[in-house]
Amino acid sequence: MDSFQEAELNRFITFRIARLHAKLNIQAAKLLAETAGLSLTQWRIIALLGNMGQCNSSDLVRVSAMDKGLLSRRLKSLVQEGLVVSMVDRSDSRVHPLRLSAKGRRLFEETLPHTRRRQAAIRASLTDEELETLFTIFEKLDRAAELTEFD
Repeated sequence: MDSFQEAELNRFITFRIARLHAKLNIQAAKLLAETAGLSLTQWRIIALLGNMGQCNSSDLVRVSAMDKGLLSRRLKSLVQEGLVVSMVDRSDSRVHPLRLSAKGRRLFEETLPHTRRRQAAIRASLTDEELETLFTIFEKLDRAAELTEFD
């Protein structure tokens, strides 16, 4: 690829977001493996349950935009490891409310300071004004990502 092609590729918003996403995932995965022995997907589920309290898997999919199959597989392993409790709703046996177990809550609370330090370091690379602009841009891109017609 010549420098012109690379420069043109770098002007594609989706390319830049995907590349940044990959770099941040690598960074987070390394941190989580070293500090908690967790995969990134496991941590995301634990963090969501730690913040949301009791919810069901469809809530997790909706909030996180995670792949339903991946979420289901990781949830199963977290339940088997005793980090997440899956209950049966007495009024609807198809519904399985989820929550962190005591062990999962401890892991969440022990891991959170590490992830907060990482977030602080990332945020420190931007001014307060840049952060506000970035969040405004995120809102606009979220809406643009809902588009289905491009004429």
